[in-house]
Amino acid sequence: MLASVMGLMRLPFVRATPLGQDLHGVKTVKTIKPNFEVLESVDKLCAAWLGHAGFLIQLPAEPGQRPVRIVFDPIFSDRAYPSAWIGPRRRLLAPCKIEELPDVDFVAVSHNHYDHCDLDALKAMWKKSHGVEFLVPLGVKATLESVGIPSRRIHELDWWDNVAFPPTIGRKFSYSFTCTPAQHNSGRGILDQNWTLWCSWVVQQISEGDPVAASVFFAGDTGYQTAGGACPIFKEIGEKLGPFNLAMIPIWSGASLTVLGKMGYKLSDDSHLATLHATPEDAVRMAADVRARHTLAMHFATFAGSDDEALEPLVRLAKAQGGTADWRQEGGFGAIDVGECVELNCGSVE
Repeated sequence: MLASVMGLMRLPFVRATPLGQDLHGVKTVKTIKPNFEVLESVDKLCAAWLGHAGFLIQLPAEPGQRPVRIVFDPIFSDRAYPSAWIGPRRRLLAPCKIEELPDVDFVAVSHNHYDHCDLDALKAMWKKSHGVEFLVPLGVKATLESVGIPSRRIHELDWWDNVAFPPTIGRKFSYSFTCTPAQHNSGRGILDQNWTLWCSWVVQQISEGDPVAASVFFAGDTGYQTAGGACPIFKEIGEKLGPFNLAMIPIWSGASLTVLGKMGYKLSDDSHLATLHATPEDAVRMAADVRARHTLAMHFATFAGSDDEALEPLVRLAKAQGGTADWRQEGGFGAIDVGECVELNCGSVE
């Protein structure tokens, strides 16, 4: 994170201008009180945006059983930095306290940047439920151990590694987590840049002998472009593990540009960051590559430096889809408010 912010100072930027009136009916997102009663729809796949890249996912339950829930990249801290006094500060508040979340079974972390690996939040989740299992990419296990999360509860995976949790007594579903590639970087300071791995995650709910019952893709933080064009890894993920009932894909550079936004500036050309952070246009292509049936936007607005910086990603997302951003449509890609809980009917994705 620190190196990324320092690198921004070398990028071309210009005075930001208002977005104007051509907004395609898009409205900025806000923080609302979580409507966790939606999670009572236990036969559906449910999702709640916790802000930034944080999501709570509830998979369809078996009759008479509590649904299995997964949290991705939770951040509840006010700043995405080790200090409470400096660094990117939230524009949108967290929707609730960790203690107010429903019981969680798994927590998956995509990489160790402060805006994705909030140790205070991870420690609080462990204290709330000592049965939770943590999944992290290579090298991140020690970071979680440093705040008292037991080693036996942390599963550290390389790209394409998989860990399966078999059915417990009285249940028929198993749960498969695959650590899939992403195009990003890592580091919590100047001296540890790229020492640990970054990743995306695929989670599949599986019944023995039957098709995948539910499948989700969490992109973490990732770029899409390479020097030679589109990164091919996302099509590979889609071919090997897709399609997905639901994907969560970043559409902005997140906390990295807040300092420019607060000063009234913006990058003159965000393609300079396209290898590390997907643009809204690239995010639409990525969703198609992984074969997502429905996609929710993330990694924007929570740490934006201005109202326009929070709104621009959604306007561009709508334009990239011909003027609409309705995630509920088959193949659609859109956004929900922070704290909003939504549900999807979830038949087989085969």
